[in-house]
Amino acid sequence: MNRFAIRKRASLKTTLATLAVLALASAVVIEGCGDSGESEPDRTLRIYTSQPLVGGRGGADTLNAIRIAIEDSGSSFEGARLEVVGLNDAAPSGAFDPALVKRNANRAARDDSTIAYIGDFDSGATEISMPILNRAGILQVSSASTAVQLTRPTPAEAKELRPNGTRNFGRVVPNDSVQSAAMGLFMNEESVSRVFVVDDGSVYGTGLAGLFDKVAAKAHIDVEARETIDRSTNFRALAGQIDRSGAQALFFAGSDLDLAYHLFRTAHHEDIHLKMFGGDALAVRGFLRTLGEMELDTYVTAPMLPGGNYASSGESFLSGFRDRYGRDAEPMAVFGYEAGMVVDDSIRNETRGDVRTAPIATLRKGVRDKFFQTTERPSALGSYSIDAFGDTTLTFYGAYRAEYGRLVLGRAIDPPLSYLGVVGK
Repeated sequence: MNRFAIRKRASLKTTLATLAVLALASAVVIEGCGDSGESEPDRTLRIYTSQPLVGGRGGADTLNAIRIAIEDSGSSFEGARLEVVGLNDAAPSGAFDPALVKRNANRAARDDSTIAYIGDFDSGATEISMPILNRAGILQVSSASTAVQLTRPTPAEAKELRPNGTRNFGRVVPNDSVQSAAMGLFMNEESVSRVFVVDDGSVYGTGLAGLFDKVAAKAHIDVEARETIDRSTNFRALAGQIDRSGAQALFFAGSDLDLAYHLFRTAHHEDIHLKMFGGDALAVRGFLRTLGEMELDTYVTAPMLPGGNYASSGESFLSGFRDRYGRDAEPMAVFGYEAGMVVDDSIRNETRGDVRTAPIATLRKGVRDKFFQTTERPSALGSYSIDAFGDTTLTFYGAYRAEYGRLVLGRAIDPPLSYLGVVGK
């Protein structure tokens, strides 16, 4: 054997000995970790979320906010790992696509690892997804769907929305009873006594317009007329009708941003002094940035509050989002964050037993029960409970003007019970 081969064999022996020592050291480290009680999660539980991720509706920021919430809480626990599955429910225009809504809900319902569902963003979309998720027994929490019938349906509506007869839907955003009351008070503050109401025929739009009719009477505001618009509407003729009505303000109740833009543009061209009001569906920068000179006469109600009005965790989320993405979050994103947090807490409060082996149906029921037991929860939005219907007890709404494509000069409105009682009848 030559000298080179001898040196090579000796080197090999040394290397093998070194590896053996390292392996023994690694085994000690692994054993030590095991003694600390930590272990790799061996079950995945999925939180599905369905949002308008295209069309400038703010759904992408809501999804990011939900993911941040799960990260902030720690994405694994007690033998399980939480995974957020983000799905788009919108057409390129940003309007929800019923086919996509159904597909998303069915995907979650068929997945045996689904523990909760956050969505949908639009009330009309939630009406479609709710029966599917209800049959599967999956908790559904929305950060933006405000239509009253989703939580307080008539017996006929309940049969459609809750086919298995149990509650599975709740929300962290105040419903349209609160928003319509805030809108009436906002108009009072802006000296509006005569208004022309237009809706877009959607679940959200027709519901909000109907509730506002009741508030207007309480607030001594005359509704001069109410019209429903769609893509075939002659906006110039409608603008003339609004002008002739003598209304000081136009209230658009709807979520179709294209219709809102065309309505505001033609109405403002007809009467540059007309005040134009819209609900929270217009509180997205994709719409606000299109207004141009119209923004000086645009007024928006939305459930998020002006800066500095949130609990420290809410302000921390907003600043953290800014640091991460280099820009402010869409106004409604903070509700997505809280939806993620309360769902995460509901899961953790339920899964104290052996989450590795509990049947998914058992876990789903427990998570639903925990959510509906939410009481005096300290949150990013302030302290709130979930009432018997699935609604948050929060009643504050923000009232804003538009400027430079943003909501500004905001103030908080807390509608009195006398107003909420009117719309609750």
